[in-house]
Amino acid sequence: MSGGGVSDRKVRVGGRDVEFEVAARWVRSYFDESANRAAAAAKGVKPFAYPAYDRMTTGSGPDELNDGDLIAPLLLNAGPTIAAVYSLHAVRPALEAGLAAIPQDLALQTAVAHGRHGPLLESLIGVLDVPGKVPGIGLTKLTKILHRKRPLFIPLFDQQVKACYYSTDANYPMHPTPGRPDAVFFSTLAECMTRDLEEQPEQWEALASQAPGDVSRLRILDVVAWKLGADSPAPTTP
Repeated sequence: MSGGGVSDRKVRVGGRDVEFEVAARWVRSYFDESANRAAAAAKGVKPFAYPAYDRMTTGSGPDELNDGDLIAPLLLNAGPTIAAVYSLHAVRPALEAGLAAIPQDLALQTAVAHGRHGPLLESLIGVLDVPGKVPGIGLTKLTKILHRKRPLFIPLFDQQVKACYYSTDANYPMHPTPGRPDAVFFSTLAECMTRDLEEQPEQWEALASQAPGDVSRLRILDVVAWKLGADSPAPTTP
């Protein structure tokens, strides 16, 4: 790829980086719908989750979370248990109210630029900060449920993403802070992700050209972080 020298650059995700061409190959492979469908039909081959997760049809509206939405993380190998689904039922009204407060076209970068992201994200993630309120559900499962509803605004999270952004190493943007609530942790993580997108616009635009047009920058960042963060585990405490 030419891209005015983009192919000669690296893509930074938090405290880690990767050659652009490697990241582009990851993105092309993950979002290759034909290849994923063929892999699903073959023996011994594991398909990636696009478009099964991203385009999963549940019949709910943009501000609604029906039972199909609650089990969508299954398609990202992070499905909730039966008990966890029941606990999600208990906080569903709060989550739906949080979604309704977020415009469908609001991009995370715009929200961060105007200081709007914190309260909006915390209204959703804050359900995790009440001890015992949502047993069986953590940031990974919750964000995989919510991202589909606001793909421009709500990032995905897992241990691979955490490994890219969070470390005791000074080169990483997030460091251990005992007692930090999940809502604050996630809001800070969103700021770090936005910084990566804003400071490398040409790289992320070029990577987006390797994926279908309905795929958000946050989803692409997640795929790169998922691959890049798999090299070593992250600490377990936010």
